[in-house]
Amino acid sequence: MIYAIGDIHGCLSALTNLMAQLPLKPEDELVFLGDYIDRGPESKGVLDFLIANKKPNWRFLRGNHEQLMLAWLATPNVSTSANWRLNGGQQTLESYLPKEKLDAVSSEEAHHLLLFCIPDAHLEFLNKALLTYETPDFFFSHAGINLDNPLNAQEPEDLLWIRRKFIQDARPTPKLVIYGHTPVKEIDLSKDRINLDTGCVYGGFLTAISLPDKKIYQVKC
Repeated sequence: MIYAIGDIHGCLSALTNLMAQLPLKPEDELVFLGDYIDRGPESKGVLDFLIANKKPNWRFLRGNHEQLMLAWLATPNVSTSANWRLNGGQQTLESYLPKEKLDAVSSEEAHHLLLFCIPDAHLEFLNKALLTYETPDFFFSHAGINLDNPLNAQEPEDLLWIRRKFIQDARPTPKLVIYGHTPVKEIDLSKDRINLDTGCVYGGFLTAISLPDKKIYQVKC
C-alpha cells in the first residue's frame, strides 16, 4: 500500500493526529507532497517530527515553499527575502527564532540568525527533498505536471509551481497524478489527477490517501 499526505504548512498537531489514523504497516510506502513549512505556527516542529520518525520507505517531496526558503538561504538578497517572508516564511522564521528578536533585526541579520539556529539535519532534509516520486501506476509531485512534456522531462518550475495550466488541461495524464499546492475544499477521486491540498493551514483539513484503493483520511485543522 502507498499512502500520500498533502500540504502540511507548519500544522504539527494535524500531522501527528493524521499519522495516528493511518494503518501503516512496515512494508507500506508513505509519500509527503511538500510544503512542510510556512504560514502555520510550527514549521520547525513539523521538520523535527518528520526527521525523527522517517523510515527508509518514506518519500519526501519538495514544495515551492521549501524552494523559497532554500533560495533565500543560498542568496540572501531583498528579492529572495521578500518572496519567502511574504509567502509565509515569516512564520517559519518565528518557529526558529523569537518574534521580538526578528522584529529588531534586518533581513540580512535574520538570515545569519537562522543559519546559526537551524539544525544541520533540517538543511540536509530540505536539500535532499525530491521533486518527483514515480511508481508503475502513480506519479507524485508537489504542484502537478506540464502535459506538454513527458513525465521524465518535467521542468522543476512546473513541478513546484504549476497551477491552472495543469488543473484545467483536459488531456489525459500518463499515470494517476497525486499532487497538492492548490487548496481545494473537497477531494475529487473521479479524475486522473488527485489534489490532496485541502487547506489545512486555512482552517480546512490535512488529507491523506491510500493507493490503489483511494481511501481518504482527514483531520480538521
